[in-house]
Amino acid sequence: MNRREKSRHELALLASTGVYHTYDQWTRSLIPFVQWNLQPNVGIDNFIWLTAISTSFTLIGTFFVARMIEVMGLRNSAMISSAFVILYQFLVCQFTNLYVYVFLQSLLLFNNMQMIIDAAILNLESEDGDYKKRTRLITRIMIPQSIGYALGPYCALQMIFFVTPSLEISQALCGFLALFTLLPVIWNYFPDNPNTNLSLTPDFSSYFEVLKSDYVKLYALLLMMVTGPYTAYDSLVRNSMASSAIRDPNHMHNLFLTLGLTTILVNTVLLPKLQSAISTKALLSGSFSVLGASYLYLAVFHDLIHLFIGMPVQVAAATICIGELSSQLMGAIGKRKAGTAASVLRMSQLAATLLVPFVHGTLTAHHDVVSLCLMSAVLSGAAVGAIRKFGSSMVFSSEYLPGFSGKYE
Repeated sequence: MNRREKSRHELALLASTGVYHTYDQWTRSLIPFVQWNLQPNVGIDNFIWLTAISTSFTLIGTFFVARMIEVMGLRNSAMISSAFVILYQFLVCQFTNLYVYVFLQSLLLFNNMQMIIDAAILNLESEDGDYKKRTRLITRIMIPQSIGYALGPYCALQMIFFVTPSLEISQALCGFLALFTLLPVIWNYFPDNPNTNLSLTPDFSSYFEVLKSDYVKLYALLLMMVTGPYTAYDSLVRNSMASSAIRDPNHMHNLFLTLGLTTILVNTVLLPKLQSAISTKALLSGSFSVLGASYLYLAVFHDLIHLFIGMPVQVAAATICIGELSSQLMGAIGKRKAGTAASVLRMSQLAATLLVPFVHGTLTAHHDVVSLCLMSAVLSGAAVGAIRKFGSSMVFSSEYLPGFSGKYE
């Protein structure tokens, strides 16, 4: 692949990432309102189990989408996955029956577009340990992803509170826009690398093979230690704010817009500067330490004003941890198993999300924010200890990480 083709494919990845996450966050912002309207009524204590059902389908789908990537190629896999997710976005707000809602979650088997993008990143780069280029591209990808995190909730809440109160119209518009913006980018500009000699049946042996590596297991575990606590706290805040949004929608709107803007600032300004100044091991240790401190802060202070202080710090630290660990995990597995690498990366985060309802509500009460934050802080501290003791595999240092502004060599 020459430089021009590589540049074109990279731009397609950037565009599709931004568009995908915009509509994904649009839908996610409206889901709490959908759950409040379900019949038979679902108590708030059960909302987290509904999220677990959605996550279960997505987790199962990682095995099949990963195989699709290796057999059908990146373009065809992205087209099929996006089409099913857009169908879900069209339908999810059209029904209020609980059982229909649960059935629609099966479409989320294909909600693995980010995994396809991760595989495309690995496909664009060599497998000879070039962490420099891979991390630079992951950093670039995080910028449109962050924009989507800010723009999606903004569009969703602007529509529902200031244009029309109809969930059906707002979500149908989301699906309509996705249909005419995401699919053309994928079809015209995504890399295409099918391998028709392989079967679509998932090869589970490849997962056992890559998980034999202690490095892969370490990075996957650390990703779970970031994603699980963050998902639990985020879910609790979203459902809590949705229950009071009718009285004052600006609180929910402004908070999630602030979090989205924080991720943009981190990925465009803070992360490149930190990458050029310190090693990955030190950066991850520091980020997990800051993440733990943010949970302790949120355990003590619960008012809205403190959410606007503690949650941006939490999101910034989690963003850095996920970006750095993703690069390490993908590099440890290698390009020849791009689908498997992306699948392990995705499964690590989904598995942590799936464990949330079993911990949150079993070991702690559903509304016990203090216990949840304290447990999350302990996990962050444990991650720091694991990095210090087992992080010798994080061998690349600052000279390999000039930031996101460099060109391919």
